[in-house]
Amino acid sequence: MKQAHGLAENSIGQPRQAVRDADERLAPAKTRQRRRVIWLHLPALGFMIIMTQIPFLLCVWFSLHAWNLLTPAEGFQFVALSNYTHEFFGDPNFWPVIVQTIEIVFGATAAAVIGGTVLALLLDRNFWGRNVLRGLATVPFLVTPAAVAINWKNLFLSPHFGIIDWLVHSVLGFPIIPWFSSYPLESVVLIIAWEWTPFVMLVILAGLQSIPNEIYEAAKVDGANSLTTFWKITLPMLRKAYEIALLFGTIFIFQTFGEIFLTTSGGPGTATMTLPYYTYQTAFISDQIGLAAALGVIGVMAAALGVIGVIIAIFAARGMLRLITEREAVA
Repeated sequence: MKQAHGLAENSIGQPRQAVRDADERLAPAKTRQRRRVIWLHLPALGFMIIMTQIPFLLCVWFSLHAWNLLTPAEGFQFVALSNYTHEFFGDPNFWPVIVQTIEIVFGATAAAVIGGTVLALLLDRNFWGRNVLRGLATVPFLVTPAAVAINWKNLFLSPHFGIIDWLVHSVLGFPIIPWFSSYPLESVVLIIAWEWTPFVMLVILAGLQSIPNEIYEAAKVDGANSLTTFWKITLPMLRKAYEIALLFGTIFIFQTFGEIFLTTSGGPGTATMTLPYYTYQTAFISDQIGLAAALGVIGVMAAALGVIGVIIAIFAARGMLRLITEREAVA
């Protein structure tokens, strides 16, 4: 009996030993393969460093100097953190610009998420011509920001020959509204949200198509109506899609420049001035390169803080959703 048991152990142990021997022989080959993969990544890593990190380091270096192109005789003076202290404590336009940037980012992102969700839910249904409408709905995202801004400024929101003012005045009988002077911030938010709504729609639509139909059929069997199905099933399963939309939307909307440049130029006054546009104006209108570099560094830090804030909000929403689900399960 013991001899049979020993033979069984030997018969099991021999294949294991063979597998270990094979792994040891293949280990050098795997190591060489990993090294090759690392070497293949180096060109892309070097390109990214050259195109992003070196310019950022130069921007940080410029921000520590006083460099005015209008007074070249003053030279390139090292002033340490004086440009930053000037922006935070001495520039009366800085904090209003920060507030307006936050308002535009949050307003446009929220409007794009709501509009994208509505469009995605409508275009997820089965009807004739659905693919054509899906293609048409993505057009605003494919048009360049310059074309979007000019179209909205001249074709839609112009007080003289804009379509919206024609409807408001000729059809509804209300007085003509000069949108970019009476409601400048809201007009800019509308344009940016219209441009980014198709992006959110595509992300949410991809999430909707990944949800199995069996789940909706089970919900119908249980007697759930459309609102309950959306709130209890669709919305929780679209969590990752919303995370992607919020993260990328916040990053790209923060960088908005062309829409403001071609519609309001930051005005009236500084009513629609954002941090990227204010940086441009400081560099190329006022020729204050040192101050503009400081604003650029502040913009990068603000964008990083915004992304961190979005990530924290996402994790907080996950925790709240998990807590609500657990309480409903207990109840």
